[in-house]
Amino acid sequence: MGLISLILLGAGLLFQFFVILSGVANTTPLNKTYFIQVDTAGTSAAQNPLRWTFFYLCGEQNGLNANCGSPVPARPFDPPRNFGSDQGVPQSFIGSNHYYYLSRFMFAFYLIALFFAAIAFLTGILALCTRLGSYLSGLTVAVAAFFQALAAALMT
Repeated sequence: MGLISLILLGAGLLFQFFVILSGVANTTPLNKTYFIQVDTAGTSAAQNPLRWTFFYLCGEQNGLNANCGSPVPARPFDPPRNFGSDQGVPQSFIGSNHYYYLSRFMFAFYLIALFFAAIAFLTGILALCTRLGSYLSGLTVAVAAFFQALAAALMT
């Protein structure tokens, strides 16, 4: 059971890296991953559709992320700030920092979850040999799952 758990934890850790590093390179699968795509017709956005990743605002070309702008860590989901104008942006985004802070905290919680998942993976290897390692691995998996769930809730 410990080996199966370690394989599943490793796969989850790999997928976390894919999501966090989405759009940072023009190679598969990083150029196919984004966390939201928006139809920007009628706005001042330069590209339509526009894809948000954690570091870039990208366009779409042949199903891939293309023409990404300059990298910004924890790119906020705030169309008026990202587009430089509130033309064509839904009213709930104008004059509100609600989505800005949700997306910024989401990125931080993803990084915290990634850290604890990596620690859980390392202690999971130790858990194959000792009971103390399994206790430590179980604790760090629980902490990682909590922060991952919190980041997913903020993303939703």
